[in-house]
Amino acid sequence: DQGLVSGIGNIYADEALWRAKLHYARPTDTMRRGDAERLITSAREVMLDALAAGGTSFDSLYVNVNGASGYFDRSLNAYGREGKPCGRCAAVGINSTVRREQFMNRSSYTCPVCQPRPRNGRW
Repeated sequence: DQGLVSGIGNIYADEALWRAKLHYARPTDTMRRGDAERLITSAREVMLDALAAGGTSFDSLYVNVNGASGYFDRSLNAYGREGKPCGRCAAVGINSTVRREQFMNRSSYTCPVCQPRPRNGRW
């Protein structure tokens, strides 16, 4: 739902949602103020961390002006980690793997334990 935040891209959206412990299907109009603040703070932190790491480079098309690749892909917790353990859950002894779910011509990566799908979720 791009009613709260839009335009940050799939990678950074998935990472911000993971940090905020929110599922992508959570309608923004049902979020408590604390959830919305946590999501916006997480999105800001993800963008700053990605910038500090030079961005996210998966291939030679995504490089900086000097031709150097970014390294934020090494710090991803959700995006592109389908079938891999959730780092947050594993740290406390919970066995959970990241899932990839498709919706509206895109996909999102989530942990079913620490980012549960809301009962009133969309898509």
